[in-house]
Amino acid sequence: MRQLKLLVATVGAIGVATCNLAAAEVTELKMMSQYGIGYMGLTIMKHDKLIDKHLKAAGLADTKISWMTLGAGAAANDALLSGSLHFAAGGTGPAIILWNRTKGTPVAVRGVAALSSMPNLLISRDPKVKTIADFSDQDRIAMAGAGSSVQTIYLQMAAAKQWGDANYKKLSPLMVNLPHPEGLRALLSGSGEITAQFTSPPFQNIALENPAIHTVLNSYDVMGGANTFLMLWTTEKFRQENPKTYKAVFDALTEAMASINADKKRAAEIYAQEGGGKEKVEFLLKIMEDPQIHYTLAPERLLPFARFMHKVGVIKNDPASWKDLFFPEVHGLPGS
Repeated sequence: MRQLKLLVATVGAIGVATCNLAAAEVTELKMMSQYGIGYMGLTIMKHDKLIDKHLKAAGLADTKISWMTLGAGAAANDALLSGSLHFAAGGTGPAIILWNRTKGTPVAVRGVAALSSMPNLLISRDPKVKTIADFSDQDRIAMAGAGSSVQTIYLQMAAAKQWGDANYKKLSPLMVNLPHPEGLRALLSGSGEITAQFTSPPFQNIALENPAIHTVLNSYDVMGGANTFLMLWTTEKFRQENPKTYKAVFDALTEAMASINADKKRAAEIYAQEGGGKEKVEFLLKIMEDPQIHYTLAPERLLPFARFMHKVGVIKNDPASWKDLFFPEVHGLPGS
């Protein structure tokens, strides 16, 4: 009887330990951001220590938070799948590509929320290039994450409209993979192979202050209106195994978005400070106050974007709704 009681006690102890292990969440949360004011929500989260605040409220005050800066969504995807990152941030193109690639697997990926909608501009220093039809084999278009980035898909959509779906990759040979800051420097230098750049605020705004630079294409014209540019995503595995941490990140992002929309000047000041003061607050604020720019968790015109990717064979899975691409926390928002 004594041995039986000891066995029961041992099994019980193992059970409790197993439950505690299963309930344990990550001790270090690995976050990231990229370049540009489209990531303002993440900038505010980091500066105001909002994740720390919500982790503490959830009883996870000891969780360490580390941040890294990456130059493209493809790199974020690699980091997410390798485990060196828990939440990836970037353009909708890389996010949808990874959603498609991991669908039905143990590491299935879906979006946490949108980060921003803002027009992306294809700009050129060549006065002869008025439309995408004017590009020649001699031109080179700089873009971050060329081949999988959101700008890649915008350009492919424009090419499909211009020359038909079968020719959606017609301009792909002209793409050169450069992070936004490097692409901007190459374009403005006036030398080298880069004659155009497909980029985002504030880089396009900086470029257009140069009278030699002009706009060739606006992503909103391609999409027929406001369209989600950037989003945050993670794996179903992480969300299930770390529910408190996931909620803390989501709640922190929700608070950050509310903060931006309540006081854009403060957000611009923080961005300028975090970026080393390279852009003036007034310049940033003017961009942020453009009514075309939305800081919202709700995806905008994301379904037609994903549907195009499926139509031309970039992804195999065809989402029936934008909600297929996101976790339930945002399903009640007016997405599209």
